[in-house]
Amino acid sequence: MNRNHAVLLIIALLSFLLILVFIPDSTPDSISSLEGVTLSNLNGQQFRLAGQFTEKPMLIVFWSVTCGTCIEEIPFIIRLNESLQGKLTIIGIHPPGFPIKKIQKFVKKFPQPIPYLIAIDDQSSLIRNYNVSVLPRTLLLNRQGRVLYDHLGYSPENEQEIESAINAQL
Repeated sequence: MNRNHAVLLIIALLSFLLILVFIPDSTPDSISSLEGVTLSNLNGQQFRLAGQFTEKPMLIVFWSVTCGTCIEEIPFIIRLNESLQGKLTIIGIHPPGFPIKKIQKFVKKFPQPIPYLIAIDDQSSLIRNYNVSVLPRTLLLNRQGRVLYDHLGYSPENEQEIESAINAQL
């Protein structure tokens, strides 16, 4: 084995070890209920998800102010909120680690009012349990947290398909 091969082998082994250490287990914990999930609203106040929103299905939209496609999706989610009002609860879930003041500023300056709740998953409990690694991701959940519909990404051409799929589960 020459020196270049040895260096490549060492790099490969170190990379593998780093992946084992820093990448969480890909097998998500199952949520039998939403009872233990705590989120924060944009004022920083914590609330239990199950304590307030489990009387009807929930449309959970995982998004971030740093995700262009997520921002492009917001008007569609606003329209869904208007058309499905009373049938489900919509909550926009932002991952932790981003300054809350910047999220507040984004929501305040968005061209249209965002009528659904925006929350931060401070403990990443929803993100971990539903194995969210790509944004935007939309999940329709029943009262127990079981996924009724799952959609990854956003494209305006898919809006009708998404809305129909959600309506079929309500």
